Amino acid sequence: MLILSLLLIVKADQYFTILSPNTLISEEKLQEIQFKIANFGYVPYGQKISGELEIAIPYNFCEHQNITKNFNNDISNSKILLVQKGYCSNYQKAINAQNFGYVMMVIVDDNSQEFIPGVTNNSEGNLDIQIPTIMIQKTQGDKLKDYLEQINHKTLYIQVLFPDFYQTDKVKYEYWFSSMDQKSYKFLRQFYTFHMQMKDSLEFTPHYTLGRCAQCAKSGFDRRDSLCLSGGRYCAADPDGDGPLDGQDAVREVVRQICIFKEDKIKWWNYVIKYSQQCLGSSISIANLCYQYVLELVKIDQKKIEKCYNDSFSNQNDELHENILLALEYKKHEELQIRVWPLLYINDIKYKGSLTVSGYKSNFDKGDQEIYDTSHFGPFQAICKSFTINSLPDVCQNRMVGYSDQDGDWYEYKQETNTWIVWVVVLTIMGILMICTLYLYKRLFIKKANEEINQQVNINLAQYYAMNEQERNLRN
Repeated sequence: MLILSLLLIVKADQYFTILSPNTLISEEKLQEIQFKIANFGYVPYGQKISGELEIAIPYNFCEHQNITKNFNNDISNSKILLVQKGYCSNYQKAINAQNFGYVMMVIVDDNSQEFIPGVTNNSEGNLDIQIPTIMIQKTQGDKLKDYLEQINHKTLYIQVLFPDFYQTDKVKYEYWFSSMDQKSYKFLRQFYTFHMQMKDSLEFTPHYTLGRCAQCAKSGFDRRDSLCLSGGRYCAADPDGDGPLDGQDAVREVVRQICIFKEDKIKWWNYVIKYSQQCLGSSISIANLCYQYVLELVKIDQKKIEKCYNDSFSNQNDELHENILLALEYKKHEELQIRVWPLLYINDIKYKGSLTVSGYKSNFDKGDQEIYDTSHFGPFQAICKSFTINSLPDVCQNRMVGYSDQDGDWYEYKQETNTWIVWVVVLTIMGILMICTLYLYKRLFIKKANEEINQQVNINLAQYYAMNEQERNLRN
């Protein structure tokens, strides 16, 4: 429930504005409404959402029965719901709002809960949410609530512009995950085909979540710990509870995967997907040995990886001695204050929203992968929107939802492009047909006219010769 309540501050290229009535537009406390974006659901980056704001009944919106007024789910009558924070998870409120046809949910903060770090980003349970959720301050939310509770109040219309990612010719993205967390690999499996189709336009770096043993630090990192390597400098959670694995196995897998990525980036993708399928299923207890099978399966030289692994430690004892690869990884981990995972950064901006999408199947052995609804595969859409228009890869042009102009107005990319092409083709064909028709008509007309003229001339000549012959006979 804590992670479902997690909301993160975003860039300043966003706004929440009141379109009507004028009494609220001129309200001083509502001039600048700051908002945070929920870390679940679909986030329409770079897009505007406008609609009528309604207050939830009841205000906490945790009930399933008799919780809304008569609702008209017409596109021209888009509704946005204002709800109170608390009493149930924000996820549950968003599901309720979506089921009643609302296009967005606005939560009024109560300033009573603080973010508690160190938990997993459970995006797996949030796949059913396809609407955005934002949170505003209590003072401003209460102003909107008081207005909506007035009898016979005028309709309240709002507009929200969601932030966009920086656009570049080559997009950089980084993915933070846990090496033995099965759910962390789902994004990689779903995005694999897209990455391969535009790999020349992407700069990808995988990163791994690591902890540190506080008690070990007090003793100078000179003690062994079943969850840690390097004397407690780098730790991971126990991946299988009471099973035979421990945190040391997870950290060792981190070192191996870093070495594989350094050796061959394409084979790293092949390895992690196969590793997640073969080694992290129901038999996770064999993961510390299964990696050898996967290395052989994807044709990675195991001796090179073992050498890289051993060379990365300052001495042969991985349980006590420093590791240069893990040191760099942990430094980056602390600079970004990674406390929730899995996590995605696109062009150095933290992505918010679900990392995976439902309705998905894949057949990795045959190279097939299909996402039924790429329009709601948030990371794919966000990465595509991070390209400049002139550098869009083909897969983005074919599958991205749309693009925004300088004013933030949203256009259907594929629809507009295809319509323009269709009209050009249709008009060109029509023009060619008209020219051909006119040419043929002209030729037929001229031929017919010539035939009639020749026929008339022949008739006149025949009559003339007949008259001359008749006059000659009369003289004789």
